[in-house]
Amino acid sequence: MESGKTADASGLFPGHACEQADGESAYTQSVLKGEATWVRLPRERWPASWFRGGDTSKPLYDDPVCPLILSLYGHPDAGGYWEKHCHAHLMKVGFKIASEDWRSCYFHEELKLFLVVYVDDFKLSGPKENLKKGWDLIGRADGIKIEPPAPAGKYLGCDHIITNRSIPRNVSTRVSPQRMQVFLHHLLNMFKLSSSSMTCVTS
Repeated sequence: MESGKTADASGLFPGHACEQADGESAYTQSVLKGEATWVRLPRERWPASWFRGGDTSKPLYDDPVCPLILSLYGHPDAGGYWEKHCHAHLMKVGFKIASEDWRSCYFHEELKLFLVVYVDDFKLSGPKENLKKGWDLIGRADGIKIEPPAPAGKYLGCDHIITNRSIPRNVSTRVSPQRMQVFLHHLLNMFKLSSSSMTCVTS
């Protein structure tokens, strides 16, 4: 959370902005290594070659298994291999670890971009004119598949809304109030609790 807020703060500087994007089926973008793992495929995903004459009522096998090649969600090592794949690509395109204390944070010296990676959530902030260049590096064909970037919005359950606010001495500045009401109401509904006794307080 602290690293995400740092990206938000960086995006509030004059001439800066903050955007975010999700990795597409992130874990499966990496290769699963280590001990061989075999999996059963759901029958509806069997290739036609596993049936006689392509007739799905005539399987050639009773209980076929396949080697698991990609890091599938649910495998205990999948997250680690995705993290290594992501880190290697970011380093290759010019990002460097911003701090040994925050291993998920990167900085691109040439573009002056600050990047936070939380599993498959990417948050990038810095000079507006460099954001597209940064996303293009991240999403290179030989790199990471990401969804189209968008202005910072909902991140880890928290809504971020960029607004302008006047402060003493007639100074106008941009602020990013962070609201979690929607997430809180979701939790209340999930646990069947009442929100009637709650009071919303804004800072």
